[in-house]
Amino acid sequence: MRSYKDYEKLSVKEMFEQSKDEKNSNTLTRASDMGVRVALMLLMPYIFWLSKYNEAYVSTIHNRQIHLNFDGIMQAFHNLISNANMIVHESGHGICYIISCPQFITALNGTLFQLALPVFFIYYYYRRSNMTLVGLGGIWFAQNLVYVAWYMSYAHDPRRYPFFLGGDAIHDFWYIFSQLGVLEYDWLIAGITRFIAVSVLLGSYLYLLYIAFLKNEKPKRKKRGQKKYEQ
Repeated sequence: MRSYKDYEKLSVKEMFEQSKDEKNSNTLTRASDMGVRVALMLLMPYIFWLSKYNEAYVSTIHNRQIHLNFDGIMQAFHNLISNANMIVHESGHGICYIISCPQFITALNGTLFQLALPVFFIYYYYRRSNMTLVGLGGIWFAQNLVYVAWYMSYAHDPRRYPFFLGGDAIHDFWYIFSQLGVLEYDWLIAGITRFIAVSVLLGSYLYLLYIAFLKNEKPKRKKRGQKKYEQ
């Protein structure tokens, strides 16, 4: 521990930085924890399964039977996350039903809510310098965006929607793209969205691997002119 005299020698800025460093070193979610490293390795199969975006992913949207194989396990894990995301998505629509938004905003608001929540999560933990949770927030955002890309790719079919909707439900992006006059380019917009989603997904995961396995292993450089105090 530093003595009182040691702290007297520090400027206000140095004391603030020292306090911040000590706080970060004591956090339970720092990337150097072995538990975080193990969790990242366990997450790896899901990351690459989701980036593959094959028929097994589409089957999760329509609630087909899940088998006890690799795809089945990935589907089961994916369903847990997607069902929570859908609650947020439908909440966005629900707010517009309460306050009587225009139909275009009502159709768009579900996707906006679905993407805004992970963005807020990222911002919240970025402000608190918790980069591990920022990286996990990036994966969460990308997972939502993968779904949005799939949803966009079927915009040409107004009656094609996730399995839990029925009755007279209309495809959100069929209405949105029709109103914008870009319905014939749904495949292009969906492809660009998917490219962004997979890039964010893999980028966030690689960043988490970096801060977990590489960043904290590097010796810290001392700032020029910084005095060395004995602990």
